Amino acid sequence: MRVQPTRSLAVPFLGVLASLQLIDPTVANTALVKAAQALEMQGTTLSLAASISTLAQAATVLLLGFLGDRLGRRRVFAAALLLLIAGDGIALAAPEAGLFLLGRALAGIAVGGVLVLSLAALGAVSRPDQLGRALGVWHLFTIAGFVGCSLLGGFLADTSWRLALGLAPLLALLCMPWLPLLLPPMAADTRLRPDWPGLLSIAGAMVLFLSGVSHAVKGLTSPQCLVPALAGLLLFGLHCWIECNRQQPIFPMALYRRGCFAAAVVGGIALNLAWAVVQLQTSNFWQLVQHFSTTQVALAQLPLLLSFAVGSLPAGQLLQPGRRTTQLMAGGLMALVLGLLWFAALRADSPYGSLVVPMLLVGSGLAFTIVPQSALFVLEAPPGFLGPVTAFRTTTGQFGFALGFAASSAMVRGFGSASLREHLQGLDSPDVRSSAVEAKVRAALGSGMLSHTNGLPTNVIAVMRETYASGLAGTMVVVALLVGLLGAISLLLLVIGHKQQREQEMA
Repeated sequence: MRVQPTRSLAVPFLGVLASLQLIDPTVANTALVKAAQALEMQGTTLSLAASISTLAQAATVLLLGFLGDRLGRRRVFAAALLLLIAGDGIALAAPEAGLFLLGRALAGIAVGGVLVLSLAALGAVSRPDQLGRALGVWHLFTIAGFVGCSLLGGFLADTSWRLALGLAPLLALLCMPWLPLLLPPMAADTRLRPDWPGLLSIAGAMVLFLSGVSHAVKGLTSPQCLVPALAGLLLFGLHCWIECNRQQPIFPMALYRRGCFAAAVVGGIALNLAWAVVQLQTSNFWQLVQHFSTTQVALAQLPLLLSFAVGSLPAGQLLQPGRRTTQLMAGGLMALVLGLLWFAALRADSPYGSLVVPMLLVGSGLAFTIVPQSALFVLEAPPGFLGPVTAFRTTTGQFGFALGFAASSAMVRGFGSASLREHLQGLDSPDVRSSAVEAKVRAALGSGMLSHTNGLPTNVIAVMRETYASGLAGTMVVVALLVGLLGAISLLLLVIGHKQQREQEMA
């Protein structure tokens, strides 16, 4: 059979589609403040509104990957885009919180499916020897679409939260007619059967784990965080046991024993952890400590996102099977660690310009790590399992991102609180050294709401900002060490995987 040439327009198109998975939750979270006011969402309801799309995506992403293989990706693509239009349509028209939650859950399922189908479809529109270049272009358009539309979404959210929620459905509607024009027919494998025990067990594991870490702001050892997170990890162990005894698992458990696949999993956790920490904590620092507006924060993070997008192109061009993969991932991980360590020099009065270089390092490091890491998932997928294996890349990313989100917030609070009393004791006025003031400051640090410090003297607020910045600097050091450790493990697994491949070729 003649190998089809790479479809030059299909790859950027798939990247734009994949960007919906980043655009939709970002714009929705930007609009959530006004939506919560309009629909009277508070407490648990508001927390669920912020996380329900992620939880729904985590529970269904492997199923959507399987359905792409079973029913044909182009058909499932169309269904996912229609579901996104319907879900966000319900949310933006919702007169009360229940319908808003339903719509956001449906949208989460849809964008997870679009991302997984987009990555899996790259193999149908590009030759194997051009997969690296295709992945570079795919990531470029994914991040570029996210940057442009998230800025537009922020502008729309300032006008109307309902108008902002219409952005992702509008993009989906515009993409629909191009599906049959740019994407080739992708045959369905009707022999595949769903592995319901495996799908349900891993869905439950991810939902429990993510719901647990979403409460990490209350402390990593708090029951709200610890119980569901540990239950999720135990359920994942049960999932692995179930799959080892299934004749038709989601994908063969033997993949975990392949060094290259294991390297992709560990590397995915490392890079998503680093991305979550930098994106979240720089946003918090600029808003809470230096009083940037939401729009200013979005613009301030452009060096991070643009270096991530632009760096994907040379990473894809350089990607070659074998040793080049190891070199690219090693270079990317080193840049990530160096950028994180550079952030440790951050102070409360650090000028914006001093953070540009570490953002460029982290963004470039992400690009040179994620392109070969994505390629490993595609290349390691056995015949008939491409959809679920590439979907597991998203599962891995969600795990790492949630871990970075939760751990960094807890560490900032812990490192900052450890030095708080010393800072307060250094103030001249005895009135600000009372236990009541200290308790209020600790509560503000724990909630991340430094701007809501009514009743605190100006000098106490200044100390609190210094304390927050000190906690963030310490957090960046710990995260750099953790990313470095995970990166070293990933590279070691990659070396083992290449050795396994050579032994198979010689056998």
